[in-house]
Amino acid sequence: MINHSQDSGPAKIAYLLNNYPNLTQTFIVQEILELERQGLQLRLFSLFESPSDTPVEEALHVQAAITYISHYSIPTLLAAAVRRFLKAPWRYLHTCIVMGARYRRRSVLRHLLYAAYLTEHLNREGIVHLHAHFANESTSVAQAVHLFSGIPYSFTAHAFDIYLSSKAELVYKIRMARLVVTCTAYNQRYLAALVDQHVAERIHCIYHGLNLRLFPANITAAAKPLTSPLILMVGRLIEKKGQSYLLRACRILKDQGYDFICRIVGDGPLRKVLELEIRELELSDRVELWGAATHKRVIEMYQQATITSLPCIISKHGDRDGIPNVLIESLWMGVPVVSTSVSGIPEVITSEVNGLLVPSHDCHALATALARLLNDPSLRCRLADAGRQTVLERFDMASNARRLIHLFRTDLGVRQ
Repeated sequence: MINHSQDSGPAKIAYLLNNYPNLTQTFIVQEILELERQGLQLRLFSLFESPSDTPVEEALHVQAAITYISHYSIPTLLAAAVRRFLKAPWRYLHTCIVMGARYRRRSVLRHLLYAAYLTEHLNREGIVHLHAHFANESTSVAQAVHLFSGIPYSFTAHAFDIYLSSKAELVYKIRMARLVVTCTAYNQRYLAALVDQHVAERIHCIYHGLNLRLFPANITAAAKPLTSPLILMVGRLIEKKGQSYLLRACRILKDQGYDFICRIVGDGPLRKVLELEIRELELSDRVELWGAATHKRVIEMYQQATITSLPCIISKHGDRDGIPNVLIESLWMGVPVVSTSVSGIPEVITSEVNGLLVPSHDCHALATALARLLNDPSLRCRLADAGRQTVLERFDMASNARRLIHLFRTDLGVRQ
């Protein structure tokens, strides 16, 4: 169960998260569980508690204690800041000046208050290293903790936190970090190009991977009957996921006489826009906007699905996915995948080998690929077999977690 106590036993590494547990970031919960299973003792801190009403069931099995920093009142946080100032006034002032000059926004004050409070916890509990997930707010707080106390930090960068952050801020965080982890080689190349070569050597690519033990043990890649074919899409209802292109592809398939159901699982700010598009395209009999679902329920949907489609795009603001976990999960569940050649997706999907890739923003190419899979059971089986092998070779979370532990124990000198 989730432990909300403030104090735990002597942990060596603390994880700092933006909000936890987040239904759209179950890969972080899975990483924590796998690290614990392999013997790494962790302490969790989160800036905020996830507001979702849908529970993240896997988080109930995490052993590490969790503290939500935003739960504490302003007077409590201010008192911690005063104590930090009295203990090391010049270092405190230096940190405030450096962070204020570097980031120049009002959120810096909140980050400094959170960092002062967090520093007290880390010192009291004997924690020697702080690892943040996402290169935005949580890493800003980790950086302030480092400046306050000298406790080293590292961080994992994902997708939006990279491409919606200024390059100057990323460079500042990377240079001060002991190491940086990111979940695609595409991200690694982007980040490495921002810094000098000796700094770039501290940037590592480790895929998220899957906890294969969470999935049914006996999965076959046998072709599913096409009596009621299901095209499944799982992802937040946001621009970069490309739901609008899938809807237009569905309209093309309907016009061509295909019988199918398209189920879009997830929630987000574009829900009303997509509802309107479904009505305008006259797809109410073919498309289901399912809403958010637990991971357990999504696994059940994979078992029903004929195809998984995720037509990702780069948004007009530059946001993009890394490698969406739904693609890895679909491959492991024996569901053939149609996606796009965006960001890190070609690192997992090789078109015509273990899935099909189409150009982004191209609903006609997407419809053609979906039709090929609907028409050809043998193609679905061949791609599914190759997809499962891809997961075994490169996306087993147990193997990838061992690489992360190795980094902690060698590059950081952490011993447990």
